[in-house]
Amino acid sequence: MNGANDTYIVDAHHHFQDIEAYEYPWLSPSRPPALEGDLSAIRRNFLPGEYREIVSRWLVRKSVHVQNGWRADDPVGETRWLSALIDRHDLIMAIVGYADLSSPDIAAILDAHGTFPQFRGIRQILNWHENPALQVASRPDLMEQPDWRRGFQALAERNLSFDLQLYWPQMEMALEMAQDFPQTQIVLNHFGMPIDRSPSALRHWSTAMERLSLAENVSVKLSGFGLGCPHWSKADTISLLQSVIRIFGPERVMFGTNLPVDLLFSKPGRLLDTFEASILFLSAEQRNLVRHGNAERIYRF
Repeated sequence: MNGANDTYIVDAHHHFQDIEAYEYPWLSPSRPPALEGDLSAIRRNFLPGEYREIVSRWLVRKSVHVQNGWRADDPVGETRWLSALIDRHDLIMAIVGYADLSSPDIAAILDAHGTFPQFRGIRQILNWHENPALQVASRPDLMEQPDWRRGFQALAERNLSFDLQLYWPQMEMALEMAQDFPQTQIVLNHFGMPIDRSPSALRHWSTAMERLSLAENVSVKLSGFGLGCPHWSKADTISLLQSVIRIFGPERVMFGTNLPVDLLFSKPGRLLDTFEASILFLSAEQRNLVRHGNAERIYRF
């Protein structure tokens, strides 16, 4: 992509990993097969130098790092490590860390994260599915549990956002949560994860997305194109992304590469080209909101 300086991109969703120095349980060879499939191609270090080399040709100038399955018993460790990386690399502008919001120590955990200036919010993956290979959360209704909701309230008290990752059948619960906590910015990951792209399943996904869009504090990332659909096509994905933009509006949508995970399913250029093609129907001003303005506002650059 070429153009003026205002066409730059914020990558609102990517990950770094140093598997030689730190433990990432989800990348362990002993982990049973899951949604991402064979992880061998990304079971390696992925650090700022390689990332910058990949994205610089598409004018990705700033980024949001999202928690990457670091050891759950050391939730602040990843934020501490990333903050040290930031001292040497000026690309990361915001960090979304991990915490179990049902932890009795959640206030102390969030305050420890908050000692690092780029920390902006939490992602706790809530995906629940009848197929155990597609489950991440410990139960399907965490969003309704009093202990977990107390943790969610602690986000609001600290002006922190929540990255929401789930499947469409859970979106009605998410809508209720978003309406109960209207002051908390919620960012839906991977455009609602339509892992089943049959016509019937996509109708359910679209209806659930329309319902979730009623909560004005929910925005969406156009990311994770290959999750659950490793052989995704550009044409079909553009149609889905444009549907999300029309449902939520260009003021509530942003782009994320999901690197290195989406390297399992695509070359990086195809991700960026698909994204750019999906926003061609918008005005120039709206395109730049989706490219960078919304992420900068929501993650408080």
